[in-house]
Amino acid sequence: MTAAAAPFVQVELTTVCNYACVYCAGRAMPQRHMDDAVFADVLRRLPAGPPGGTVSLQGEGEPTLHPRFWALVDAVQAHGWTPYTITNGTRVEPARFAAAFPRLGVSVDTLDEALSARIGRPHLAKVLANLDALCAALGPARLIVHSVDLGQPLGPLRAWLAARGIAHEVQPLQRKPDYRRHYPAAAAEPALAAVLPGLAAADPAALIGWARPPRPRRCDYLERPRMRFFTIDGVELPCCFIKDVPPDFSAEATRAALAAGRLPATCAGCRMLD
Repeated sequence: MTAAAAPFVQVELTTVCNYACVYCAGRAMPQRHMDDAVFADVLRRLPAGPPGGTVSLQGEGEPTLHPRFWALVDAVQAHGWTPYTITNGTRVEPARFAAAFPRLGVSVDTLDEALSARIGRPHLAKVLANLDALCAALGPARLIVHSVDLGQPLGPLRAWLAARGIAHEVQPLQRKPDYRRHYPAAAAEPALAAVLPGLAAADPAALIGWARPPRPRRCDYLERPRMRFFTIDGVELPCCFIKDVPPDFSAEATRAALAAGRLPATCAGCRMLD
């Protein structure tokens, strides 16, 4: 595969986070950063650019908490690739972000400060102020806000972003077992479940859309491929939706199983098959 044809690459820099989002599998993972040697090996496995693709430095933690975050951004650029990241907006240096990232993602789920805190994302006012500062430094066309749809009202957030000219991408709540086993404790809180229908029951099988078993289908991530995902240990996967990685995982075997009408455990419940 040439550098020009290389797909989008995502590298999980860290599982450490200063948030405790109710939908995040990372809070149950060992809290650690990717080693420099592992990161260097990941870059060696990518064709050197330019032209290169995009390397998104993000995973199940807050990327800027990696102690060498900016050095790793520089390494991506030196390899001829374009860096990207999604930050939770709590730790921003607007001028530095503007100089390093052609585009930048910020995660925000709601404009309701109390609800945001219940989701596990406190200090919303600070994040929104930081987002405005980033908008001033980068310009709205270089920003994108990422949200997870938990059933919360998204209209106010959409209007707030539209008024600033900031793009908005909404990701549906994942229903895979390696995600959903983390949801019941959050769903058991009545005040949270009342406003987040996606976490409406303590029993994962009763959550919206999960009682109906998915039908095996072709996976676009496996067929195209759409991306290369590197875990914190440098294990390469065809997507970012596999959180329980079996030691014998094979993209080829997974593709063959789907083609034969079998549903691999790593793909069970994945919305990307819908």
